Amino acid sequence: MAKLSIEDLQKIKDKGRAAAGMRGSEHKDVRVVVHMGTCGIASGARGVMNALLKAVEDKNLDVEISQSGCIGICDREPIVSVIRKNEPMIRYGKVTPAAMEEIVESHIIGGAVAEKYLMIETSEKK
Repeated sequence: MAKLSIEDLQKIKDKGRAAAGMRGSEHKDVRVVVHMGTCGIASGARGVMNALLKAVEDKNLDVEISQSGCIGICDREPIVSVIRKNEPMIRYGKVTPAAMEEIVESHIIGGAVAEKYLMIETSEKK
C-alpha cells in the first residue's frame, strides 16, 4: 500500500466533512459548535444543526460549523456555542431550529448576543 501524503489526508478530511454536512476552517472569524451528545440529540440538536446548515448556506456565510459531545449541562440541551474571533465565547441553551435562525441573524451576522437564549458568556476572548 502506498503512503498517504498530506494532500491525500486533507482530501479525506474534506470528504468526511462534506459527508457529515459540516463546513470548517481554522481560519474563519466565526465558529459555531452544536453540542450533539446523546442528551443533545434527544433534545433536538439534529434539527438545530440542520437549521444552522440551511441558514449558513442560504445566506452564503463563511462560518466554521462543528459538533461536539455533551458538556454536562443536559437540562439546557440543545446547546450551541458561538465563538467570534477576539470576542468571548457565547453559549446558548434550549435552542430550537427557530431560535437558531434568530441566533444566526442577531449574533453570527449582526454581532449582537441573542439575550433570550443566552446561557453562558465567557470572559476569555478566543
